[in-house]
Amino acid sequence: MEVCEQNEAFIEEDGDLKFSHTKIICRVDDQYFYAITDRRYHFIADIDPVTLNHISIPASQIWPPFPMGFTQAPDPLPLNCHIKRPALIHYGDTEASSKFSCLLSNETEVCEILRKSPHPNIAYYYGCVVHNGRITGLCFARYGENLLERVNNDSRDLNADLCLRKIQSGISHLHSLGLIHCDINPMNVVMDGDTPVIVDFDSCRREGERLGFKAGTRGWTDESFTVARRENDQYGLSMIRDFLSQRKRAKDCLE
Repeated sequence: MEVCEQNEAFIEEDGDLKFSHTKIICRVDDQYFYAITDRRYHFIADIDPVTLNHISIPASQIWPPFPMGFTQAPDPLPLNCHIKRPALIHYGDTEASSKFSCLLSNETEVCEILRKSPHPNIAYYYGCVVHNGRITGLCFARYGENLLERVNNDSRDLNADLCLRKIQSGISHLHSLGLIHCDINPMNVVMDGDTPVIVDFDSCRREGERLGFKAGTRGWTDESFTVARRENDQYGLSMIRDFLSQRKRAKDCLE
């Protein structure tokens, strides 16, 4: 049995954070399990999976069936690619995280639409990674750091106006296809050199649909939104605009 991931959870008690438990994801061949323990581990290598009380994660809740007519990623995979897979460490934490299969299936449908109508400010999708007839990942072109990392880590000036116009161009392309991203934020914009590229389509819905289990990132979306509308994405873009403006003012004060 292989230990794949571990994560510590904390609770707030009397104003302080107190360790609650460690969650562990294990694998035997193609079968995944999770375990909860009150022990803490410094390294994954310290975990003895045999001592854990494992709970099976049904494959049907993680990997959706690969539909006929969808695009399978090249084999072998392109050298400069990124495979997006569900973060199983969050399995069962929320209603959405118990329905990875639905999220992955929805994102695949969106990506198939985008593949037929590519855009320079939308992530390029190669196709599905398929194993035993199920989608186990989505293959995208690999890009650089996200916009948040770029602003925080890079001393070079970012042309904020040009960046915002290109993000808007990507958003407008999605809207022209009847799609609403529903999670526009600096972590979902990655940089291809100086060109922003919108990624992460698991919150994406068709215009007018009710929002799904995953509906934006707290702090970057208006939680009153319940339906996928164009103003959802414009709100996210306005938050990015404010974020870039604040960072520029802070940088100017230091110079």
